[in-house]
Amino acid sequence: MSSSARTAHFLAFVITLLLAATPLIARAQTAGAPDAALRATIRAELLSDPRTSSLSKAQLDAMVNILTQEAQKQGITSHDITWHPQTSTDFGASGGAAPANTCDGTPAFSCIFDQALGFLGPDTTIPFALGAASMGLVWVLAEMIHRRKHPAVAR
Repeated sequence: MSSSARTAHFLAFVITLLLAATPLIARAQTAGAPDAALRATIRAELLSDPRTSSLSKAQLDAMVNILTQEAQKQGITSHDITWHPQTSTDFGASGGAAPANTCDGTPAFSCIFDQALGFLGPDTTIPFALGAASMGLVWVLAEMIHRRKHPAVAR
C-alpha cells in the first residue's frame, strides 16, 4: 500500500470512530440537562401552588429534591408534568355537533351514531350490523309473543 492509501484509510477510520462516538459525547454533555429541566419544572409547579408560599427556601429545595428523585425513579420527564390534554375540535364554541366534513359523506345520523359508539371513520359496517342484529332480536321476541298468544294446536 502506498502512503497516500494508508493516510486515506486512517482518515476514514478516524472519521468513522468520531461519528460512532458522537452520540456518546452528546449524551455526556446533556446528562445533567434533563435533571435540571425536571427540577425547574417541579419547582415552577410547586411555586404556582399558593400553599407553598409559606414554605422556606430550604423546605422548598428539599421538596424539589424528593420529588425529582421520585420522578426519575418512575421515568417521568418534565414534558409529562407540563402535559395538558388538547382541546376537542369536534365541538365548536357553541357546543354543537361535529362539523359535516368529519364523516366524509356519511349521513349525519350514521356519523353521530358512529361517534356515540366510539367508531372512527366513515365505515358504517359495524353500526349497520348492530342494527341488523337488533332487528333480528326484535323479530325473535315478536315471534315468541305471537306464539304465546296463539299456541299451535295439535290435530
